[in-house]
Parts: sequence; structure tokens; C-alpha cells
Amino acid sequence: MSVIIESPPLQPLEPVLRTWVECVRQYVSVWGGEDLPYWYNEQSNVSVLCGAAWRAGWTALEEYQVGRIGDEAEYGAGRNDLYIANDEHGFCIEAKVAYLEITDLAAAGTVLAARCALATADARSADIEGHKVGAVFAIPYRQGAQASAEEQLAFIDWLQDKHFGAVAWVAPATVPNLRSHDDRHYPLAALVLLNA
Repeated sequence: MSVIIESPPLQPLEPVLRTWVECVRQYVSVWGGEDLPYWYNEQSNVSVLCGAAWRAGWTALEEYQVGRIGDEAEYGAGRNDLYIANDEHGFCIEAKVAYLEITDLAAAGTVLAARCALATADARSADIEGHKVGAVFAIPYRQGAQASAEEQLAFIDWLQDKHFGAVAWVAPATVPNLRSHDDRHYPLAALVLLNA
């Protein structure tokens, strides 16, 4: 199973997460494995999640203006990364990306924890109705060489052991060239969700 939801408030997002997996696979397939939507930046990753929401029958809006709760000098007006909703549920999502060295899960844990804390803090500060969610696109890489099947499985097990509110992952079926311009190989993508 590539989607695990442990937090009941996040359970309604299951069809969106499953569709996100499909959307990543479709993107990689269209480009024959020569381009990956998740090795770019936060906005690229959010756009795939937004598309998955629409494809799953939800509505979605990216990068819209929203007030911020807190010290006006520090927060004031800002933008929210993504809002998705259906007839029953609405989710205000603040996203971050964490690029994680797959061969050093201890260091990866430090990076991921920091990005999770930032995403949930940003979600909490949004002055908007709906369930607030921190989202982190956890993107493992290996420098210079493909990650082994064992390394990929160890990464997925490691993510599951963290017991996030929800986690989804996808390893593309088409993998002729998963190396970026900086000689990093990106074997899979994961999406971590946390209640804010």
C-alpha cells in the first residue's frame, strides 16, 4: 500500500493522495522517465497535488492571498500554498520540500523534522476556515548512483515508522534516467501530512 493515514481528520484525503500517486506516475510516463515533477521546487510539487485534487473530484486553489494570525509586523497578509475541498471537507495546506540523502537517514530525519515544523507552523498561522495541514514533499536522492531497492525499501519503512498523520509515496515504473543536473538520482517521492 502506498498510502497510509493514521489521523482520522486526514482520512477524507485518501482519494486525493491515491490520485497524487497516479498523477506522479502519469507525469513520469509521459516524459519517459526523463523528467520528474518532484525534483523541482515546492510549487511544482504543489501543482501536482492540486491537479490530483481536481482529478479526484475535489476543488483546489493554489497560491491565494490569506491573512496571517500572529504579530502583524511578522505575519500580516500572505499567501497560502493550497486549499482543497469537497462538499463536506476543506483543507488549508502549507507545503515544504525536503530533499533527503537516502544513505543517511539520521541526517534526513533532522531535515525532515525541521521542514515538518515549518510547514505546520505556517499552516497554523493561516487565518482561514478549514482543517489546517502541514505538507512536506519528502524527496530522497542518492548522489552519483541509483539508490538500490534495499535503500528505497529502507526509506519507505523509515517514513512509516515516523507515524505521521498521513504518508503517501510513489516510485515511478519508468526509470531510464532519474538523475538531475547535479548528478543526484531521485528514485521516489513521498508526501507527508501533519495536522497543524
